Amino acid sequence: MDLSVTLGRLQLKNPIMVASGTFGYAREMEGIVDVAQLGGVLPKTITAEPRIGNAPWRTVETTAGLLNAIGLDNDGVDAFLEHHLPYLKDIGTSVVVSVAGLSLIHI
Repeated sequence: MDLSVTLGRLQLKNPIMVASGTFGYAREMEGIVDVAQLGGVLPKTITAEPRIGNAPWRTVETTAGLLNAIGLDNDGVDAFLEHHLPYLKDIGTSVVVSVAGLSLIHI
């Protein structure tokens, strides 16, 4: 059965993707999940400079579920390019990178 999906120019082998942030940079999950079986991976959102994110408590349980406010904790673009991207290139599935800015620029 062909489960492939096309999103613009991106071809995924199936529609199953992990959410940005919750899957780390994918390396953290390699002993738990065969990432090559996924349609794609969205590693943690990256920013120009490293960010430590919000101070604890970052998650709070409520009667309606869980509130999550991590605050874009990430290693920054330089560390992503040097350390994480080489690993991600060889995981056997598509990688979609989420990038966050610091300010709004009007063009």
